[in-house]
Amino acid sequence: MAGTNTDLVKQLRQAILFQQINTIPELSRVLSASFPTVKKHLDILIAHGEIDEQISELSNGGRPAKQYQYRAKHAHGLALYLELDAIGFQIFDAIGTGLSSGTEPVEKNQPHVPALFRLIHRLLEPNPQITFLSVGVAASVENGQVFFAPDYPSLQQLNLKQTLESEFRLPVVVENDMNAAVIGFHEAHQHNLQSLIYLYLGKNGPGSGILINGQLVRGSSHFAGEISVVPQYDKMTFGQAIAKRQTTLDAQTIDAISRLTTTFAATLNPRLLIFNREELTEHDLEQIRIRTTEYIPEAHIPLLVRSDWETDYLNGLTRLGMQLLTEQPLSTNRRTSS
Repeated sequence: MAGTNTDLVKQLRQAILFQQINTIPELSRVLSASFPTVKKHLDILIAHGEIDEQISELSNGGRPAKQYQYRAKHAHGLALYLELDAIGFQIFDAIGTGLSSGTEPVEKNQPHVPALFRLIHRLLEPNPQITFLSVGVAASVENGQVFFAPDYPSLQQLNLKQTLESEFRLPVVVENDMNAAVIGFHEAHQHNLQSLIYLYLGKNGPGSGILINGQLVRGSSHFAGEISVVPQYDKMTFGQAIAKRQTTLDAQTIDAISRLTTTFAATLNPRLLIFNREELTEHDLEQIRIRTTEYIPEAHIPLLVRSDWETDYLNGLTRLGMQLLTEQPLSTNRRTSS
């Protein structure tokens, strides 16, 4: 669209959607753009059906202020996450409200991509408002390409983002499961710029997601968080040390987690270390804390907390999908029904 500043469009979407900044004076100040420029681009977004303009109540006898909100019905997103035996999904609106969810079984030892294709096709057919996809995988991912997936050989070295975009002609974001989970926890609890680490023991090996000062850490080769390979004992990695754990954590598992907690504290010094509530009890956390004090002073141990991993995972995929939506050109934000 002629005369449109695409960067400003993106910034306006994100300021309204994520920061709840909803008046032109505030948007102008935060985005360092003039009042007329902000108003012009808001009018474009209104005409495109993305933004609603509302008149607030009179305040102190002055002129009524106009406020702007992102339209929940403007678009829907589809979040999907791959597990060994199932694919979970959630459809959500443009402001992140979940609309429907479910799981689709995957036959043992069957490749995931055909099952993923079938599920997405089935969900898109009755939902023409779905205009973007966010996908989580228990693997290392760089720019949409899966490159370390020991439990998912059919995904190894697959550019999943490109594969899905080619099939469905929709924008796609693909992210590691633990990165998505720590993003989801952060957004739900609004820990601002605190440093958080999400630790998942996992059905098929452990992983972690790392936020430092509010920023996701992927590492120089997108390998950050692959804690299963961290050496801990003479002949065991962290993954090997916890591999034989039972529902009730044994002494070796407690010690292995305590050693890893010490490593995190000494290198990244996070405020919180988050665990999946389905994997550990409050008693387990206390045992980990006590054991960790044998390695470092208690003052440096992060706060150990439990959370609902699946909820955090889906929240993170939803947030990543919404971020993707805000980055789309105006001409590609809508998919028409066939």
